[in-house]
Amino acid sequence: MDIDEHRREREVLHDAYRRLHASLVRFSTLLSGDRETAEDIVQDVFVRGAPRIAALPETDQLPYLRRAVTNEWKNRQRRWALNARTERLRIATSTVGDERVDATDRQIDLWAAILRLPSKQRACLVLRYYEDLTEGETAAILGVHIGTVKSQTSRALSKLREVVER
Repeated sequence: MDIDEHRREREVLHDAYRRLHASLVRFSTLLSGDRETAEDIVQDVFVRGAPRIAALPETDQLPYLRRAVTNEWKNRQRRWALNARTERLRIATSTVGDERVDATDRQIDLWAAILRLPSKQRACLVLRYYEDLTEGETAAILGVHIGTVKSQTSRALSKLREVVER
């Protein structure tokens, strides 16, 4: 790789990081339930994916990075056992993105319930309702069929309804 190619790759990567970092951290925060973990996930994805990100057209970078963040989160889920009680207390005093979460007991219960969902169900909810993606886009990011997205989303919403109706 000559100097000009290297410089161009760095510029493309820097631009992608500047445009997409905050959005990916918010997305990852919703998946992981923890801002620091989210930042680590996004940073790891950018570092490991740098050559691939720089080679992608701008329109393909966000879908690629969302999928990479989702995969990294799932990998970490396999290694970590989350403690629901600790998560519940942390949610009450944490932030999502740059906004303070003013959580009522009901909201805390709902977020705790979301964090207790199986990872595929939680990912479907976050991608569909937070990221506002279609079922097809969600299926592509998760590497599953659209029917799986529909059933996982339905199951997740059913579980959350139980919490809300209590």
